[in-house]
Amino acid sequence: MKRGQASFSSVLNRRLAVIAVMVLFALIGIESRFIYLQIFARPALTALANSQLETNSIPIKAKRGMILDANGKILAQDVATWSAGLYMPEVRDVAWTAQTIASVLGVARKDLEVRIRDASLSFIYVQKQVSLEEYESLLSLDIPGMVLDKTYRRIYPSGALVSSVVGVTGTDNQGLSGLEFQYDSLLKGTDGKRAFRVSGSSPGAPAVMEEVSEAIAGKNILLTLDVNVQFFAQQALAETLSAYEGERATCIILNPKTGAVLAMVDAPGVDPEHWREAPDSMLTEKAVSYNYEPGSVFKAVTSAAGLDSNTITATDTFHSSGSLKVFDTVVHDLYAYGTMDLYHMLQYSSNVGFAQLGMKIGASRFFACIQQYGFGKKTGIDLPGEESGIVPPLAQWSKTTLPTMSFGQGVAVTAIQMANFYATIANGGVQRRPYVVDRIEDASGTSQRTDVPGIVGQVVGAETARIVLEGLHGVVKENEGVFSAYIPGYQVAGKTGTAQIAAPGGGYVQDGSYIYSFAGILTANDPRAVVFLSIHETHKGERTSFMVAGPTFKKIALQLIQYLRLEP
Repeated sequence: MKRGQASFSSVLNRRLAVIAVMVLFALIGIESRFIYLQIFARPALTALANSQLETNSIPIKAKRGMILDANGKILAQDVATWSAGLYMPEVRDVAWTAQTIASVLGVARKDLEVRIRDASLSFIYVQKQVSLEEYESLLSLDIPGMVLDKTYRRIYPSGALVSSVVGVTGTDNQGLSGLEFQYDSLLKGTDGKRAFRVSGSSPGAPAVMEEVSEAIAGKNILLTLDVNVQFFAQQALAETLSAYEGERATCIILNPKTGAVLAMVDAPGVDPEHWREAPDSMLTEKAVSYNYEPGSVFKAVTSAAGLDSNTITATDTFHSSGSLKVFDTVVHDLYAYGTMDLYHMLQYSSNVGFAQLGMKIGASRFFACIQQYGFGKKTGIDLPGEESGIVPPLAQWSKTTLPTMSFGQGVAVTAIQMANFYATIANGGVQRRPYVVDRIEDASGTSQRTDVPGIVGQVVGAETARIVLEGLHGVVKENEGVFSAYIPGYQVAGKTGTAQIAAPGGGYVQDGSYIYSFAGILTANDPRAVVFLSIHETHKGERTSFMVAGPTFKKIALQLIQYLRLEP
């Protein structure tokens, strides 16, 4: 072999070796890069890829919890319905989509097309409640982007019977009044969602990934209200309003031993499924939110204050000649009753006697007592919109405030305050916090919370409560006192009240309108129920609580005696 040929072969081999080494290093580099991308850089690359996708979601509505009465009767519940919506990334032909949907739902095509074109969200509702027929028609049309999903509609099987307490919900099933509003956060549950990831560079492309978070149903609320007792009260109020052409009426029935509300009625009521047709004022629970002068039902408060402050005993006497001049005001009685002890003052409902008693107690002691009994502050009942009543501070009292307040003028109360005071007297002077929610349960029936009735305290002396209860029993007797509320064989205790209506700017309405009240205790020997009712602004017939409120109470009481099986 020639030397030149050997040299060329040697150079070629060296070059091939170099090339082989370079290829080997290149392959090692590519493999290393592949391993790096597949293992070490995977999280970062996945995040980068996801950032180039749009995440959209469609809500899954939660079923709202039920509201039930003390016997388990459903007062409010959700029923299944369907909603129609559009998932915008999959909508291809806006005009055709609008026309097709509009023809099924009976909505304006042009308006719907504008809504679709102007949509700024990835999902829009076309209609939140569609019928079964509409649902099936839309489902059969296979419209790109069409989302047909289950949603809920609120119904109220008892209608207006408990509407002011239970309340109403809005178009999005959110609580607007009553317990629906007060406990909205518990009732509404937690919505779920369907999350979609689609390519941001390919509009109209189907979703490439779906994640589902299921909805969690709301909790159920069980009340102390009994719809049977509620019905007794509602019917009696409705009959009285019809007979006397009254504007409205309120009734509260309490268990004095627990503070549980057995019934709370506003009449006339509102159909909760058509509440938009009623004035907004009818959606509030007047029993807790309406301040008014109580009139003579407040005389039981003055009686307790006189005894608790050691100003009088039950046998101390006052005299009525039919009228009493107090500074520049003349206080009148219906008759000249002569000499009266506390029992007879209650029985005769003597304004003159109680004006004298109030002045004997004195402003400071009287003010302290009525505050102690719970007037001028909220009871704490678990309903929205409760008012505190109005007890003017002592610095604002005129010379005649004390004597007139002693028989129920110049002070404003709510019906729940008056009912709770009489419940306190029936409970031996121990005051409890009134309540309407007994317990809260989840969808499985597991109790989440029990509302333990709160004891406010011994706000009225036990002996005072006994004497006042005895005096109230003396008011309701056969052929004596308020015998229109008398029930043979049963020891009924109670007190009427006829109150003028305060006029805006001061003074009283002079059109002959009054508020007629009755506070009754069933029974004086074993208090099981306190009934407080008020009839507002009648325009026909009798104008006394004896004739208007007393018989209304008796109608309710007769049914309560039978239903609660009260002993004589």
